[in-house]
Parts: sequence; structure tokens; C-alpha cells
Amino acid sequence: MTDTKPKAKAKPKQSAKNYFTEKELKCKHTGEYFFDEKFLEKLNKIREECGFPFPVSSACRSPLHPIEQRKQFVGVHTTGKAVDILCRGEDALKLISVAQKHGITRIGVQQKGTGRFIHIDGCTKEDFPDVENYPEVSIWSY
Repeated sequence: MTDTKPKAKAKPKQSAKNYFTEKELKCKHTGEYFFDEKFLEKLNKIREECGFPFPVSSACRSPLHPIEQRKQFVGVHTTGKAVDILCRGEDALKLISVAQKHGITRIGVQQKGTGRFIHIDGCTKEDFPDVENYPEVSIWSY
């Protein structure tokens, strides 16, 4: 006698948790949202592993954003692959460590005064083909 029992269906893969809203990632000047989906996936994984909130001070910035207008060259926030996370002390150190573990090689550190944050971005030479010697690996302070 053959087994006529239906085979169990595979469970659908659970999608990773999204910790960020479009509202907090969109350009605060124009309201545009163009955050890179792959970078968002990575950012969510970093947030999950860190285990603490990631208040966003800056994410998408239109080239029309006043901060971008002051720059000689358009910045990484205009790619949708950059975010500034408000954090300090041990949380800042953990964020840097976990971000590096997830392949983030561009990190900015602002840890003085009242507006402390860590900048991480996933930009590469491909995002800025006109910039000679674009630094894909870089750490800096503000």
C-alpha cells in the first residue's frame, strides 16, 4: 500500500525584521525616499546583532539638502547607502565592531559634545566613478 499522506509544505522563509521606517530614512529636506534595499538589509542585521535602538540622525539626503549644497562634491548620503546613528560610549564601540563584521569599511566617528553619532556607509568606487582614488576603506572623525 502506498502512502497517500500529503507531504508537508516547507515553511516560508521569515523575512528579517525591519527596524527602520521610511519616515526616519527619507531626506529631511525634500521628503524623498531612496534608501538602498541591500544596505537596509545589512543595516537591519547590524541593528539586530547590536541589540540596542538605532536612532537615525541622518540617512537619505537629496543633492538639494543644505548640507549637501555646502559640499564641493555630492556626498555619500545622496546614494541611499549611508546612515548616521546616534549613540555613544560602549554602544558606539559595539556598533563599529558589528558593522565591520558585516563588511562595513567606511565609518565616521563623532564622539564629542552633545551630537554624538557613528556614520556607516556601504559606498564603493562604483557609486562615485568620477572621484579619483575614492576611499572604499576609511575611518574618520568629525
